[in-house]
Amino acid sequence: MKQLHVTLDYGTANYGEQVDPDAALALPIKALDSEGTVLDDGAATVHQTATLQVPEATELAFVRLTWPSGRTETKRVDLSQAQDGRVTFADTRISPNEWSAWAVPKLNPRTPLARPELGVNLGMDQFEKVWLRLWRFDGHEWHREQIEPLESHRSNAAWQMDLRLSRSYWMLQIGGSGVTWRFVALPGDGRVRVLLTPRDSRDKRADDLKVVVTSFRASAETLLEFMSRDAMRSVNTLADSASFARHLISEKFEDPVAAVAGAYYLLRVNQLERVPLWWFENLSSHFSWLPDAAIVHCARLLREGSSVNTDHFNPETLFAESLARGWPIYAEGIGLLQEAASLLGGTSKLPSSLFQQVQALDAAKAWAGAIASFYGRHPSNPEALHWTGMPKAPRRRRLLPELAKPRAARDTVLASRESRSVPRSPPRDRTVVFAMDKVPTDRLAKANDEEFLLGSVPR
Repeated sequence: MKQLHVTLDYGTANYGEQVDPDAALALPIKALDSEGTVLDDGAATVHQTATLQVPEATELAFVRLTWPSGRTETKRVDLSQAQDGRVTFADTRISPNEWSAWAVPKLNPRTPLARPELGVNLGMDQFEKVWLRLWRFDGHEWHREQIEPLESHRSNAAWQMDLRLSRSYWMLQIGGSGVTWRFVALPGDGRVRVLLTPRDSRDKRADDLKVVVTSFRASAETLLEFMSRDAMRSVNTLADSASFARHLISEKFEDPVAAVAGAYYLLRVNQLERVPLWWFENLSSHFSWLPDAAIVHCARLLREGSSVNTDHFNPETLFAESLARGWPIYAEGIGLLQEAASLLGGTSKLPSSLFQQVQALDAAKAWAGAIASFYGRHPSNPEALHWTGMPKAPRRRRLLPELAKPRAARDTVLASRESRSVPRSPPRDRTVVFAMDKVPTDRLAKANDEEFLLGSVPR
């Protein structure tokens, strides 16, 4: 057999801070012959060269790398006079900006940020008055927190900031006069990077600003990115994903966020036998700030049946507990909440309001790749209705006619319920009152009006 040695030289994947045990980016690769037949597959990483085997008679081979976005890159290898071939995929031509190159593989395959030429202008200046709010969920309350970037970058094509977040549930809210209000989950327990760039899709339903998030858990995030696009063939091509997922869960006390990513993968491919049940129990019981930990535990108990339930660990308790902790960090968790709600809804004695919360979240969900995102005016109240404007002056955004028509009887019932439950005015910002209840009224009003504007970031 001849061999192809493949290296992933993605220096920007390591730009910033790394989180163990999952620091190395891995992407699926394939070796093909001249007719497109797959000869071997595997995964290339930034730390270890991958070796693919091809038949001895192969004279011309092609190595194809796949990004989470679906974009592929192919390199030709001449083996007519050699037993071995070497291929390197580099990110030097992905983006002229080192600080934004990490996000390109997660964006639309035709994103202008992937152009090698300098000076790409996507009109970020028109979003200078877009505002951001940072929310933290603690003690069953949502608290406004001041945005204090560790570092930030800005160009005509994108805007980026890094934050340091504690072990809590966090959400970033974005809005503006022409930008729909929505929330994007941010993984806690470390450094998080957020990039915003104008939409790269012609679909009129796409949001005006694309949001990409990383918490520097490169391989775990790559698994979830492929899963969010249902690209399971690429997921399974990664080097023994089930073993990797098991490793992530085994390291839960070092990195519980990466552990839930591994659990999501095993649930998706139905390989729960790879992990002892008590690993899930430890995950959900030791990390009460992490909604996804209770979600994956609940899903596992539902799939394995009542024989594994206890008074302390049972699907009903875990379902309620997950919602009491906040919303899922990852979009995969929204699907599992729906699954749990459908299985428990007819037999459980849980309050109907819990199931209505899951319905509302599903109706309001937005697209942000692997990260959970939804529309609304307050983090406690996901809304299918779209709002724009400044925080003190929300306006209903006109929906596209084809989106306004209910597609099923369930949608009609949900829309009716939401129209009755939507408050006449935006929810009171309880966090300002909670944190500043002794502040004079004039200072309170001023603080309540302060927002983080994208235009405040220097070039």
